[in-house]
Amino acid sequence: MQLTVQPSLHRPLFHFFSLLALCLLAACTRTESVQTLEQRDLMRLVFKGWDVVDDKAIVKAPQLKAELPASARPVAELALRMHALHVQKLAEDTAVLLVKGEPLESGLPNLIAAYWFQRRGEAWSLTNRQDVVEWLAPDGRISKTSLVELFPGEFALAIEHSHVEKNEVNIWLRLLRIEADKISPMFDKSKDPDLVRHFESGPECESLMRSGKGKHLRLHLRDSDPAPPHCHDYLARWQLSPGTTMPGPLLLEFSGKIISYREVSHGTDSTGERLTGYDLLITPLLGKIRLVFDPATQQYVVQNDKQHKAK
Repeated sequence: MQLTVQPSLHRPLFHFFSLLALCLLAACTRTESVQTLEQRDLMRLVFKGWDVVDDKAIVKAPQLKAELPASARPVAELALRMHALHVQKLAEDTAVLLVKGEPLESGLPNLIAAYWFQRRGEAWSLTNRQDVVEWLAPDGRISKTSLVELFPGEFALAIEHSHVEKNEVNIWLRLLRIEADKISPMFDKSKDPDLVRHFESGPECESLMRSGKGKHLRLHLRDSDPAPPHCHDYLARWQLSPGTTMPGPLLLEFSGKIISYREVSHGTDSTGERLTGYDLLITPLLGKIRLVFDPATQQYVVQNDKQHKAK
């Protein structure tokens, strides 16, 4: 009698599943990468599905590991429209992507985030992330961003961000130092230098501000009239000069006008209503603020604040 050995039917299946498991393992351990430092490519690497037509660059948790400050209370789940700001090479094989996030819900602050990449061969891979660098003013906007050189090979992100209310406009400068694995603020908390301050308490402000410099004006108001106007204008230009081995000085040159007033007379009008006379003085100001880098705190501090009345 001759015995015939039949090949096992399970062996091919065993090899198939082993090969499948190896492929899945390789896929899980493979580092995703892109071939260029184009902003769109990097954004798609950081946020899966970013810029898909249906999503329109909207990012939510868990892709965005960010929590709002305690003072902000969103109604719905946090969702931000993410935009690439700048890509900066820090060395031949490292680069950073700077990103801003605009909340879909009104009343919430804008976000600044950063992501670092390393080149391996011809491909760039994500190596570090800082999903919350800074939250800016609630209901504000980012009007301008730029990269500035602190000293050779070291850079900072300059952000001009604003907040506008009915009678008040504020624009501040925020400076964020870009380091190998993090981004750090270069001003003390809540002390961003003012670039624009404009306040007016009534419609008279615009016409008063156009008046001649240093001109005295007389204003007569009834008790039923609004109080004398408070008006203030301030505009600053800034320039950072690179240093040699540490961040160089930051200079702010500003000009402005302030309206002050004082009571000078009392009387009544033809109807017997009380009248108060005010002297209004428009005072133009010019000045410079110089900030220098303090190695102890790693931040900029005011070295001097010189202002004088314009002649």
